Amino acid sequence: MLYEKGMLTKEEAAGVQETVWAKFIQRVTFSSDLRIRHESFFKQSDAGEVDRHRQRLRLRLGANVKLQNFAVIVQLASGTGEQVSTNQSFDNGFGLKAIWIDQAYVTFNSPSAPFLTLAAGRMKNPFVRHYTSDIVWDDDTNPEGFAQQFQFKPGDAVIFVNLGEFVLDEDGGTNHDQWLMGEQLGATAQIGSAKATLAAALYQVVNATEGTFGQPAVQDGNTRAGGVLLNRYHILDVTLAINATLGELPVALMGDYVRNLADTTTGGNGIGAATGNVGYQVGAVVGKASDPGTFEFAYFYKVVETDATLADLSDSDFGDGGIDRRGHIVWMAYSPTKFVQAKVKFFRTSSDGAIPGPGVKDDINRLQADVAIKF
Repeated sequence: MLYEKGMLTKEEAAGVQETVWAKFIQRVTFSSDLRIRHESFFKQSDAGEVDRHRQRLRLRLGANVKLQNFAVIVQLASGTGEQVSTNQSFDNGFGLKAIWIDQAYVTFNSPSAPFLTLAAGRMKNPFVRHYTSDIVWDDDTNPEGFAQQFQFKPGDAVIFVNLGEFVLDEDGGTNHDQWLMGEQLGATAQIGSAKATLAAALYQVVNATEGTFGQPAVQDGNTRAGGVLLNRYHILDVTLAINATLGELPVALMGDYVRNLADTTTGGNGIGAATGNVGYQVGAVVGKASDPGTFEFAYFYKVVETDATLADLSDSDFGDGGIDRRGHIVWMAYSPTKFVQAKVKFFRTSSDGAIPGPGVKDDINRLQADVAIKF
């Protein structure tokens, strides 16, 4: 407009349009979402626990900045600092809510090795996962440390190798720092009109019994004494997902099987009675609530024994969070627009028997009603 009015030359107008700020904005991708949730717990317990009802929110604000071969990813989120949740309850007489560093990491990918991506920091989980993988990883858990991701594409298939070296807890002066080492091998292939992904991962906890992790949230499950794990954890996780269509209806079948390959007992280090070391989750999602006017329906069945995996990294919504529990999960979701989704989810769970003890009733039914908005 200034050029048309004779106040700028054509060269000056072009220079204004190529400011450093405009170039910077072109390198940044923003993401954000807000979720409002009503949640109810219906407990039938020999401990005499009462029902609970609460209102919650989750706010996440993220940015991905491309810098040649590097990318810097930052995400801020609501919550109380727990490693398995970014939810914040309406509480405390309208007291202000905190914002936390949920992700802060850098990735590197060289044109000379496009099959390799390196990452360092507090990162989005680098392992290939599906909904059933929350048997090991809560969806809100962002590990801290280093990761290497390899991806090869022979023909129409994709073969991937994901490695991670994550710090669980640093104990100064003890030389007993606790780490989680992970290796995953898998492939994705087209089978007719369906796509299948199969992967196997091994997670090993270094110095698992040398102290607590200092974790903000301690969840149900795992054999402990004074908060310290009594057993070692060498966790095998096999995950499979098949995505297909029935007519125009998307259908996703998936499952995870997990087993702690270490010797697990009530006393730890091979002493005492054996404890449960197996878990699995299977189910299906029919439809996909994403485009305007679309629905989805889902059902899953889940069993996780006492020492099958690390309880404090597992799904925080199953029962009271954690493991040593079995039960059913169902949900229905609807998207009235591309940016809004309404979802109702129900968990029907009971204790697997080890905690709080054999024959002790500990049934927890959990209802979640969500409205989520991406903006």
